[in-house]
Amino acid sequence: MKRTFYLIFVILFFLIPIINSDNITRLPMNVSLSAEYYYYIQTSEKLSEGIYFTNETGANDNIQYKLLSGSTNNNAIWNYNKTSQRTEYWVYAYISDITIDICQGAVTHLCSNPGCSPPDNYMININNAKWSKSTINDLTHPSISDATSFVLGYDNIHKVATNLGHSTTIYFRYWLDVPPNTPAYNYNTTYQIMAVLAGELCA
Repeated sequence: MKRTFYLIFVILFFLIPIINSDNITRLPMNVSLSAEYYYYIQTSEKLSEGIYFTNETGANDNIQYKLLSGSTNNNAIWNYNKTSQRTEYWVYAYISDITIDICQGAVTHLCSNPGCSPPDNYMININNAKWSKSTINDLTHPSISDATSFVLGYDNIHKVATNLGHSTTIYFRYWLDVPPNTPAYNYNTTYQIMAVLAGELCA
């Protein structure tokens, strides 16, 4: 998101001119400049592709495989790059002369039908998906021990960052628990992330 205050040029003319002896009229000229600030969020290539969950084998090979009903802490496929063991999910927040908050969330629950529309829609509650973030990217950061469940919409309680006043890269990992007796379908939702001025609600 980019917000810019544009320069405002104001020329002030007085009604009573100042006339010198050379019959030259001189008028004041004035300009007022407003402050400019802006910010934007850039997502990594792998995060831009989406968050795809996989089993333990797939997590080791960075390939998506089908999950088993009742399985827990299933990794997103790029949580651990098989070569570097670093996550490939990150966002870069570019900030200029402003402080911002960053939020993320999901549009719907994970559903077998687009938009969770009936009939015969099966659903995995989005709270079964978890995320963790860190400004460090290695084998242990971000950590599942710090994971927070996803919410519908934007999570204004557990924001990704608050009062962020300088350009920063934030790294993520994602996990999913599959409830027991979940029918074998493909389940989808839309992930969303946004930045707002510090203290504002993400919506």
